[in-house]
Amino acid sequence: MQLRSLFECLRDRRGVALIEMAITLPLLLTLLFGILAYGEWFFVSHTVQQAANDAARATLSGLSKDERRATALKTVNTSFQRGSTLDASKVVVLVEDDGQTIVVRLSYDAAADPLLSTGLVPLPSKTISRSAAVLLGGI
Repeated sequence: MQLRSLFECLRDRRGVALIEMAITLPLLLTLLFGILAYGEWFFVSHTVQQAANDAARATLSGLSKDERRATALKTVNTSFQRGSTLDASKVVVLVEDDGQTIVVRLSYDAAADPLLSTGLVPLPSKTISRSAAVLLGGI
């Protein structure tokens, strides 16, 4: 009689969906969170690169090294304040000017970003560094 009740228990399908959900839900949530976290990282990375590009192009209007540096700093601040949700106080701007080439290097600390700071999904560095260069000169 016990053997027959064991076979009946094995054929009973109640609770199977709960077990399947318990197995697959963590995987699906990790996958979903990974998509969101990497999307956020790419957004921040693209925003920092675009600010570097804009700042490098804007430096062409400057006549001296100091003027070009000030223009780059102002452009980065404007880029972060106008079209971005990123905090302009977390960006470090370095302008290298050798008289022929201007390189604008930006480093943004994204450690406080809620999607990037959880650690559930391995992400690239939380400090995002990007640069852009332009040549000085004319025709």
